[in-house]
Amino acid sequence: MRNGLIKNSAMILILTLGLASCGGGSKPLTRDGGSLPPATTQQDQQDRDQLSAEDDRTPRQEIRIGFLVPLSGPDGPIGQAMLNAATLALFDSHDKRLVLLPHDTQGTAEGATEAMTSLVAQQPDLILGPLFSHSIAAIKPLAQNAGINVIGFSSDHTVAGNGVFLMNFRLEEQIRRVMRYSSDQGYARYAALVPETSYGTRALEVFGASVMDLERDMVTVEFYPADSTKLVPPVKNIANYDHRRNLFIREMAFLDSLGDEDDFASELKEDIKNAETLGTIKFDALLLPEGGAMLTTLAAWVSYYEIDPTKVKLIGTGLWDDEMLFHEPQLYGGWFAAPDHEVSDKFLARYRDSYGKDSPRLSTLAYDAMALTATLVRHDAVPNFSTENIIDENGFTGVEGLFRFTQDGLIERGLAVYEVTANAFIVVDPAPTHFIDQDRETAVRNLTAAVTPEDAPEDHSAKASLGLSPPNELVPAPPVDTRPFPYNPVQKDALNTENQ
Repeated sequence: MRNGLIKNSAMILILTLGLASCGGGSKPLTRDGGSLPPATTQQDQQDRDQLSAEDDRTPRQEIRIGFLVPLSGPDGPIGQAMLNAATLALFDSHDKRLVLLPHDTQGTAEGATEAMTSLVAQQPDLILGPLFSHSIAAIKPLAQNAGINVIGFSSDHTVAGNGVFLMNFRLEEQIRRVMRYSSDQGYARYAALVPETSYGTRALEVFGASVMDLERDMVTVEFYPADSTKLVPPVKNIANYDHRRNLFIREMAFLDSLGDEDDFASELKEDIKNAETLGTIKFDALLLPEGGAMLTTLAAWVSYYEIDPTKVKLIGTGLWDDEMLFHEPQLYGGWFAAPDHEVSDKFLARYRDSYGKDSPRLSTLAYDAMALTATLVRHDAVPNFSTENIIDENGFTGVEGLFRFTQDGLIERGLAVYEVTANAFIVVDPAPTHFIDQDRETAVRNLTAAVTPEDAPEDHSAKASLGLSPPNELVPAPPVDTRPFPYNPVQKDALNTENQ
């Protein structure tokens, strides 16, 4: 066990540190300590000396971290931004032993294989990247043969596991988090307008499972194609618009037949004359797992066909984490889940100051991956990037908030729930600062599921006595479609949209 290691504290950003632009290339990057604080604190060195005395292995003077991203081709700007962010984390670590070994994957599986072959010859201790799922799949066997764990950045959960951990923004968690919150607020009847994409398919799977887990009702689901001119039929269907419109027309015809002398009929006509429909929507919450221009078009049709956002709660995914929504009144009041913005906004501002240009949101993942790497070896004389160390159940705190990895290589995050307004995303439910409550909730749910109704005790005090440690500080299937699984949280981050 590490002596006095406080992982989350070690990963907190030194946001006030001014850095000149740090270049990226194919040569190794090391921390130049000429104008920065010492590489380690006195306590860090004492911890390492003590561990070294207890360990017969020779202390390492160099810890090599491979970094596989596209540095050329259409996704080169994204890869360069991620390398820049990782370099900032390298400097912030104040650990001269860390060496970053960047290699260009060219954004292809073939390029990733070539880059990995060169990287393995340099004997890295850990690999950060690649960015895309096909590149991870290509290098995974090579990493396994070399006995090296990988922290990749793909959003495709199918490439995780067996030594591959994914540092990303998971759609699954975003939906579950906003669903838990909406259910707690009393919403019970759910519907979904789902794109005919792999993203939509996955969103629906998680959405349906969440509805069942929360013991709520799935009222209806409609699918729409990747063509903004073909959104009307599915929106009209989910709104039950034709039926509700006919009710209005018949009611108005009946009231007209009563004549103007009927005061009651005249009052009713006055009350409903500005309506388009009569009757109520059968659901009280609607999932729109969409982003960008398609979301704004979809939201406009939802409003046009009389789904009133003051009566039906609109909920989204991380794709909603886009300031363009400030200009979409139809989405005001809608909820989505995402990491807390406070620290990541400061990081992105710092990046801008350091490099003179804006960074895609994905760069925060590279910073956190490198910061995690530094944290894992901070007190160790010899690096240990074993699965056991990477999946610490108490988690870590980084630029994107609380996170941890699971045994199967997926990431769990502490997410906030945001509400869309005209000029800001307002936090309506803060992100957790530890996993204790989440673990307790999961344990209670599993305990409840394991007990049959006949055996269920009336006294649930056992649920409150679960031993949990505090954290370390730091549905129907749509048609088959080949459209890409988009980036999360901002689609425009991916120039090569066929990749994940």
